[in-house]
Amino acid sequence: MPGLDTALPAAAPIDDHDSPWKEALEVFFLQALELLVPGLHAEIDRTAAPVFLDKELQAIALPGKKGRRFVDKLVQVRLCSGAAAWLLIHVEVERRLRGRKSLSLFAWRMYEYRHRIQTRLMRQSDLALPPPVYSLGILLDNPGVGDHLVYTDEHRGQGVHFTFPVVELEAWRSRWDELESRAAGNPFAVVVMAQLQANRYRDKRTRLGPKFELVRSLRRYGYAPNTAGQIYRLIEWMITLPKDLEPEYLRAVNALSEEHKMTYVTLIEREGIKRGRVEGRVEGRVEGQADLLLRQVRRRFGAVDEATEQRIRSARARDLETWSLNILDAATLDDVFRD
Repeated sequence: MPGLDTALPAAAPIDDHDSPWKEALEVFFLQALELLVPGLHAEIDRTAAPVFLDKELQAIALPGKKGRRFVDKLVQVRLCSGAAAWLLIHVEVERRLRGRKSLSLFAWRMYEYRHRIQTRLMRQSDLALPPPVYSLGILLDNPGVGDHLVYTDEHRGQGVHFTFPVVELEAWRSRWDELESRAAGNPFAVVVMAQLQANRYRDKRTRLGPKFELVRSLRRYGYAPNTAGQIYRLIEWMITLPKDLEPEYLRAVNALSEEHKMTYVTLIEREGIKRGRVEGRVEGRVEGQADLLLRQVRRRFGAVDEATEQRIRSARARDLETWSLNILDAATLDDVFRD
């Protein structure tokens, strides 16, 4: 890419695709359905906020193979008819579905989860019949599977025949122009583009140009600062670079931010957030996140009084996450602390 130097080889970090996909599905859930399964999206009442049932899903979790990486989401939605429905979404993070046996195990897993969810909901709500559960598989890097999978278990005239839809993300590569044309109205299209670029440029030393071009495109799509910041954060997660290339990339992003008055979460801030989360898990505290937010506030609004500093340092992790996103488009200090 013009203006970005070629650096000496260095070890690249391992891609983390499960974390960004967990966040992407929660932040842009309805947009994801609109892009990937428009028929289902049309049946959902968008005036009712989706409810993510992570604890419910954990309660019925199946034992996973060691080292296997995937994302499961259980979401309750309201249909346009007024009825409630539950969506089971499985994102296959690693390319492991090779051969008939792997596909059969994947299909069985989806069937077993569906059965467990329905059984649990029937018991909780004293239902006579199982409630509707819609199962969807998303394959990040596994072309050739098709648009659905089937699990069958039949013997002597009795058994099960379960069919569920599958979205192959790689099928969107040939529809890149469509993704770009839809991105202005649907930011999840950029999430798909970021994943496709990560799949294509497996050698992380070749990612600098494609990653920067994707970041630069955010201005063209006209997103609000908060949405642009969320997308930028996901791109950072999905398309990792070798450490020796990060300073050059960061300089290019900072220059872009200054040129177009755009605010992004920088690599340095991203690492601060990550350290804050680790410290919070290990020590049961959130000093790292609070320190990061204080630096952001001071850089944006100048010195803060003692009461504001204490408010930030005594806040819960959930509030710090919200305020860190608010600061991306906050016009005043009070805007940072809005719910």
